[in-house]
Amino acid sequence: MAGFSFWIVNPDGATAMRWETVLRREQWTVHRASDVDAFAQVAEPREAGLALVDWAALGNSQNAVLKKLKEKLPAISLILTSSPDISNDRIIETLEAGVDDFFPNTIDEGIMKAKLRAHLRRLLPSFANALNVLKSKSGDVKVDRSTWEVSIKGKDGKYTVNTKLTRTEMELLALFLERPGAAMERRFIVDSVWKGEADSIRPGTVDKHIESLRKKLGRIGSRIQTVYGVGYAFREEP
Repeated sequence: MAGFSFWIVNPDGATAMRWETVLRREQWTVHRASDVDAFAQVAEPREAGLALVDWAALGNSQNAVLKKLKEKLPAISLILTSSPDISNDRIIETLEAGVDDFFPNTIDEGIMKAKLRAHLRRLLPSFANALNVLKSKSGDVKVDRSTWEVSIKGKDGKYTVNTKLTRTEMELLALFLERPGAAMERRFIVDSVWKGEADSIRPGTVDKHIESLRKKLGRIGSRIQTVYGVGYAFREEP
């Protein structure tokens, strides 16, 4: 995402790391800062982005700090994060001070990513739409996550929609295209694709879905390689 960055401004290293991991899975450019002073010093005034700013990073005079941030970094959309026990009055005050949204620290990862994409659609409509389309490095297979269509390029250079794939198989393919060449453990795949149902999914289930995906993708299916002792990887050269 050239020219657009995500910031995590949070003094809690564990929370910051967890959210950074979630955002990097989307292949988004992510920076971290422990407090607003460090954030304001490093971020470029004309830089476009989204910043998840935790309440604990604001120090005293939170509203005044937020107003100064908005003045110095007008192109960065600020999203306040906090523990769920923050009062409604405090949330309202920060929203009126210039914050663009509020996320509790306990927010579901899927909901958080969906809300961030909604902000992207507002800030950068054309780029946000492009984020929905994942392509292989060679460009001959792509997944459009806005419609959940998988298209494969034929020898004539034209794309044909593959209608055989299930939604789970499409999500598996999207995960592989997000992390080309990376060896992913079965448990990571389960957590990424099945999310809230992950605890009830056995790693062996991954093997069955991937075998089916390979068959339905034809020649491209051979790019989903078994990494013995680890899991699977999508590689351009089988």
